[in-house]
Amino acid sequence: MAKLTAKARSKEAAKSQDGRSQLKQLDPATHRRLLVFFNKAAIPEDLMFERDHELPEMEMDMANMDEPAAMGRAQPAPLLERNLAKEILDYRDREYPLGFRNIVEVQKVEVFKRDIFEKLCHHFSHLFYGAWSVFPQPIPRRGNGMMDGVVHAALLHTGKVLFITADQTTMLWNPTDTSPATFEDPANQPPYSLLCGHHVFLSDGQLLCVGGGGYGPNALARWGYRFDPTARTWTRTATPISESKWYPTAVALDDERVLVTCGNSAGHMDVYDKTTDSFTMVSGATKHFPNLYPGLHVLPNHVVFYSRTGWGTAGAGGFATPDGTSAYFELTGLNTGVWTPITTALVNRAKGMSVTLHSVNPPCVRILVLGGVDNATNNTYELMDATVLSPAASWGPPIAFPDGQHRSLASAVLLPDGKVFISGGIQSPHSPSTMFDPETDSWAPMAGLPSIRDYHSVSILLPSGRVIMAGWYNSSIEIFDPPYMFHPRPVISAAPASVHRGQGFTITSPQAGSIVRATLVRPMAI
Repeated sequence: MAKLTAKARSKEAAKSQDGRSQLKQLDPATHRRLLVFFNKAAIPEDLMFERDHELPEMEMDMANMDEPAAMGRAQPAPLLERNLAKEILDYRDREYPLGFRNIVEVQKVEVFKRDIFEKLCHHFSHLFYGAWSVFPQPIPRRGNGMMDGVVHAALLHTGKVLFITADQTTMLWNPTDTSPATFEDPANQPPYSLLCGHHVFLSDGQLLCVGGGGYGPNALARWGYRFDPTARTWTRTATPISESKWYPTAVALDDERVLVTCGNSAGHMDVYDKTTDSFTMVSGATKHFPNLYPGLHVLPNHVVFYSRTGWGTAGAGGFATPDGTSAYFELTGLNTGVWTPITTALVNRAKGMSVTLHSVNPPCVRILVLGGVDNATNNTYELMDATVLSPAASWGPPIAFPDGQHRSLASAVLLPDGKVFISGGIQSPHSPSTMFDPETDSWAPMAGLPSIRDYHSVSILLPSGRVIMAGWYNSSIEIFDPPYMFHPRPVISAAPASVHRGQGFTITSPQAGSIVRATLVRPMAI
């Protein structure tokens, strides 16, 4: 090997020092994305173009909103010249056949300049991928359960989050307080564990929890318990449910009642009435769900839709029993109703996730279902138009995730910009998260989730616009800042403290002229 001259050595040392100086300014997540970008490339073209970034809504030119380009997505821009892309790949394959270990090794390529490095750092930055961080306080152990962490979470109207923990107790968490005082106990606790129950908000902001009982079916789990966020108290309902329920599903109906079903093999359904604080069994509507925790969605036309997601067996038939038959439920009287099945789907979505998508343009209501227990198909998702349902309604074909990932027990969160953030359900640290845009039916990669989160993990949207991830086997809380947190955000200078249904209201903002839309977000209970 030829010896370097003094001048060449000085130049090489200066470049290396400059590279390490740049590296100090590079956050680990962006560093990992850069290495994946360079190491996954097979041909020069893989390094030549930016991915299809979406235009942030606040940065759109409102004067040209009628132009298709302003409403669409930015065109992929050149990223690296072909000769540079080829030189990087040749250098990688020659000097680092197992892949670059550090971006400094890429910077040893002679034509890799500082402006190129800065351009790449921008492209793979938080502006487009968002960022994860870890909340400074771990979730403390309060109860006598066998596990640490949480299993259920609900965002209260006070801004605090109610946790039902894996150690079989309940606690409150204040996301804005980073001191140990961020966790506090309610004024009282239910007499048995609400673990493996279900919960839903009532119209007055109280949280109704039904069923549960702990790590196995519990004959006592026949009651509902209401949590008052202001008084921080649990109160038992006046009457019990028709039967004890373990892993049931509850949904809030449009008439201020709550429908409760599953939690066992019988499939009995009950309706909770807030005005009487009591449960009544629904007649004529028995449905056997093959899996516990069936995924139910209340649609704008008051119909309850079953997405065929669930957790595990609800009786005979084995664990995570395949169920291709979605159905919808309609009330025929105050406490009577009927289930109608739709066209059978081909993919097993047990241990999958489903969300409802709303749009002002047809199709106005769609259901997105993704992942599942079957490794042959859980790298796919499906969509269905649920605007008007009939027995002939059917799911669209399964479509592969662009990132090729297999997801089981993943989490999906509806964001205020209309997108769906999906994370977890992958058995590896720093696993890919992704974002689905219902307006374009497109996907974009997001920052990798630091921890493994799947079984009994919870992910909810906070009032700040950030997303938290917590879950069983893990006492930490991870927080995701979506890309919109790194873009210019509108300022609300005035808004009413409360708004009643049907009442007009005014929100004042200095950016009013450039705001595309405003969204009312319902607090999550997962």
